[in-house]
Amino acid sequence: MKYFKNLQKSYEVTEDDLRNIASLKDIMENHKEDFIRDVFENFSKKFRMPDNIYPVVLAKHREFLATWYDRFFEAKINNAYLAYLEKFGNLQIKYEIDYEWINSMMSFIRLWMHEKIFQSLDDDIHRKNILLSVHKLMDINFDAINYAFCENKIKEYTSIFSVRNFIVSVSEKFSFLMHTFMVGMLILMTVAAAVLFGIEIMHLLEENADKIIITALGSLLIIWVLVELLHTEVQMLKGGKFKISIFIGVALIAFIRDLLIITLKHETSNPMIYGFVLLSIAVLGVIYWLIVKTEK
Repeated sequence: MKYFKNLQKSYEVTEDDLRNIASLKDIMENHKEDFIRDVFENFSKKFRMPDNIYPVVLAKHREFLATWYDRFFEAKINNAYLAYLEKFGNLQIKYEIDYEWINSMMSFIRLWMHEKIFQSLDDDIHRKNILLSVHKLMDINFDAINYAFCENKIKEYTSIFSVRNFIVSVSEKFSFLMHTFMVGMLILMTVAAAVLFGIEIMHLLEENADKIIITALGSLLIIWVLVELLHTEVQMLKGGKFKISIFIGVALIAFIRDLLIITLKHETSNPMIYGFVLLSIAVLGVIYWLIVKTEK
């Protein structure tokens, strides 16, 4: 399956592009029936399908095109939308539509939209920006549909590919389940740490302030670490890349916490411990800087 984050980066789709496409929704809604009619007239003129399946294909394609047209101009593109596009690629395999037919229909849709937008907008600069955004998203749509079509074609010739896809699918679902579990546990731990921090602040009025401040500061840094880990997990669930820098950052924060506690407690009698903590912070700081620079 294709992932939107990867395609978004490859085709350089920005939030401005999505806003440009969404701005066309009201204008293009008036051309929806014309779009469906023109696509099928063009398709029927170029290609001939067996009479026994043509009505079925016509109904299925009409339903898909009507829904796709609306969703395209909503410009809410995510992995669920790409999974929806894959269904169209699977539909072509089911009714034995040739690859040439798909490309021809996609080319016609691209030119049809280009012409309608060109006729609907007067400002040349604005129209150019809109068209560039539309073509980017069209490329993503065609990429996802063609990928599903080709993937299913390969399955017809090798069982190994089907087994591989099954294993990948199960692994992805299990990975998603474990990430969801980790997010839930991180939320619980963050809430527990925040409650503990609040209790320690309340005790400032009852006990030795110096001792409670040290403990509360340690709890605050723990909350910081948990929030960073939670943010990373959420980004991964949304399709973001794994970043090793977050774990180096967690270790760095832990050593900084130890240094603050040692300093506040005035535990300088053992220079070996103090020196080890300082050296660890320096080494981890350099490693963190190098990794962050590489990831960017």
